[in-house]
Amino acid sequence: MDSITSAISHYAVGIRYDDLPERVVHEAKRRLLDSLGVALASYSAEPVKVARSAALGFPGKASLLGTADQVSVEWATFVNALMIRYLDFNDTYLSKEPLHPSDMYGPAISVAEQEKVGGKDLITSVAIGYEVAVRMCDAGSLRLHGWDHVNYTGIGHVLVAGKLMGLNEEQMGHALSIQVISHASMRQTRVGELSHWKAATTANQARNAVFSAIVARSGMTGPDKPFEGEMGFIRQLLAGEFDPSPLKDIINMSKPSRILDTYIKPYPVEYHAQSAVEAAVEIRREAGPIEPDQVEYIKIETFKAGYDIIAKDPEKWDPKTKETADHSLMWATATALLKGDLWLGDYEASEIRNPKVLALLRKTKVSVEPELDKLYPRAIPNKVIVKLINGKEFERRIDHPRGHPMNPMTDEEVEAKFRKLTKSLLTEKQQAEVIGLAWKLDELATISKIIKAATI
Repeated sequence: MDSITSAISHYAVGIRYDDLPERVVHEAKRRLLDSLGVALASYSAEPVKVARSAALGFPGKASLLGTADQVSVEWATFVNALMIRYLDFNDTYLSKEPLHPSDMYGPAISVAEQEKVGGKDLITSVAIGYEVAVRMCDAGSLRLHGWDHVNYTGIGHVLVAGKLMGLNEEQMGHALSIQVISHASMRQTRVGELSHWKAATTANQARNAVFSAIVARSGMTGPDKPFEGEMGFIRQLLAGEFDPSPLKDIINMSKPSRILDTYIKPYPVEYHAQSAVEAAVEIRREAGPIEPDQVEYIKIETFKAGYDIIAKDPEKWDPKTKETADHSLMWATATALLKGDLWLGDYEASEIRNPKVLALLRKTKVSVEPELDKLYPRAIPNKVIVKLINGKEFERRIDHPRGHPMNPMTDEEVEAKFRKLTKSLLTEKQQAEVIGLAWKLDELATISKIIKAATI
């Protein structure tokens, strides 16, 4: 093994629940509640139905969220991670590489149930997964070399699974090696017209991570030097462009804290657009109803990463699918300006192609502004300017959207998001029970109770 594999494995095995700061424990509970909400809200989505149907052919002892059905732990992990990710409404981290770290609750929930371990174990595993995966995002950019960010999530996935399975340090190293060498995902997943697999690619990493942990626990060995080898992760996926300094705290066994640096989403849209949507909502609140024929132009000033990910591709200027619309800066801003909000119903096929939204989109211009670009990723700055034909002009700039660590959502807001997401799926009694159990996660001997409470 190489030094990075050894350091990460030693950290993952060595960190205990008692090492976790109180704020980290509390944040892990918030993220579980948020993850359950977005997962249940995706219950009827087409790719989720496809995955659930496939999974039912593989019986086991791990639950499919929202159902009483149990399947193999690998398939449960795939479906549950897909549900958490599908709506693009779970949490985010932005650095050299972006990440959706609460994807890790897919394997966390499934493996914790399979292994019959308690809430403290789940919290500990997730805190470790967040810590390492977020620091990897600080160390190097995968997308600049054509690889997808889920390769970092996959590292977190295998640490979560391995921790919950009780792997020792040697086994953890082998599981990590098997995962990173064998399951690289390409960035093509997020280019052009986006497909179902945009959300499923992290679920596939999670499924593979569980498998990697299972075979490592049984004695399977992994390739030597998976990160630092001559044909390993750093050379092949990062072209050698890797700064190891963000991993120093891992080597020093520092207490997990990086979950506190990640962001919860108030709007169901790719995170780089959150501040633009918030700005558009504020403009709509000030200006009142705005019809497309009243608008001379809309201008969005943004930063390069935002432009590259959610504005550059021609498909983003004429979205036809939910997956493309939620990755379109212009579409999301136009929708929020027209409706004064952005919610799940706006991704119905008829609303994606709403003539009024498309008319506003065609009046939209986007530019990368050096002043804003300098602030990223410490801030997520977007400025929206709306010029009306009557000469009135409205302007809003948001640097830290709601849910950012510099502008965090309250516990009450996280609960309200969960209730809104599950309003038509769970009874009020069920909602209250899930929320109560989430806040008492560290007291649960097993997590089966919260899974059952969330059955649709």
